[in-house]
Amino acid sequence: MSRPAPLHRRMLHWLAHDDTAPAEPMAPVTAPPATATNIRALANRQLFEEVGSFLATYDLTPNPRNFAFAHAHLSGGDWELSARIDAHLAEHGTLSDDDAARLSAQRGGAELTPTSLSDVAQLLAEQIAACVSAVDQSYDCAASFGSALDAEAKRMEAGEDALQRVIALTRDAVQATRLVESQLQHTRMEADRLRADLQRARRAAEEDHLTGLPNRRSFEARLHRIAGGPPTDVATVALCDIDDFKQVNDQFGHPAGDRVLKYVGRFLRAQLGRDVFVARFGGEEFACLFPHDDPQRAHRRLDAARDKLAHRSLVNQENGQPIGSITLSAGVATMRPEAVEEAMNDADAALYTAKRNGKNMVVIAR
Repeated sequence: MSRPAPLHRRMLHWLAHDDTAPAEPMAPVTAPPATATNIRALANRQLFEEVGSFLATYDLTPNPRNFAFAHAHLSGGDWELSARIDAHLAEHGTLSDDDAARLSAQRGGAELTPTSLSDVAQLLAEQIAACVSAVDQSYDCAASFGSALDAEAKRMEAGEDALQRVIALTRDAVQATRLVESQLQHTRMEADRLRADLQRARRAAEEDHLTGLPNRRSFEARLHRIAGGPPTDVATVALCDIDDFKQVNDQFGHPAGDRVLKYVGRFLRAQLGRDVFVARFGGEEFACLFPHDDPQRAHRRLDAARDKLAHRSLVNQENGQPIGSITLSAGVATMRPEAVEEAMNDADAALYTAKRNGKNMVVIAR
């Protein structure tokens, strides 16, 4: 059962909060419970506003086609379309109605949909069946050839002239073997192609196209593998969200916002180390799994990364315009194997507390 979309900056549009207020000390804070229905409604509203902002930013006509185009891009529903949009914006910096129609219409052989993946699986099954059939034919041929040779050997023992018949049988067996080899070679080539398609599909299913990090699906699968594996002494999850990320998009544009997302994703992965599983959870939110850390140690490690990020000053690489410092807020929670969803909800609520209490902090959930 999937968890409601996590809390992040979307909450702040409806909370009157003074961003200039001093931050609370970095200490564990008990997070209040979040209402799943309200969170989902706010997330839907935020996505709707982001779609409208995207259309307005690039002066796209607000028709159903363009709305579906922007929704597929911003919601992550079509990763290949998003990749095409990112590449187009990186090259041209703008979008028109014609560009949107053209990008939406590009449905090349590389597109991955449930239907195309099902077709790949079906083709692979057919190729495997062909391999099995070819092997069976080779076995039957060898068995028949062996039986015939045995019969001719007996005739030769009886004094019959069987040499010509043995030669003919051998030629037939060689010809049949060559036909089987040709079929196996063709089948192997098809299987290699399908294997490459499946590998690409697996990467698409588990990797965020923008940052190159594992995506939400991959992160949740990792959590459930840990929950279903041997008992562990301790594990901790965290949800991190870039503070005021909408302002980056509004002030510097979506391409600059995308580069900030890439930077923060790489920064977290580098600062937290290889033992921490870092994924893009959605939007400007990242999820972290500390498989061997209790919440206090995870808090210290994540807070050190947060502090280091806050002291960095970023620059828009396109025009040299200073973006300034980027901060993030995070919620940390204990993960128990029997309560994975509860742990994510606890981290979500702790993230909400960090946002409400001043941002740029890490909060430990109860």
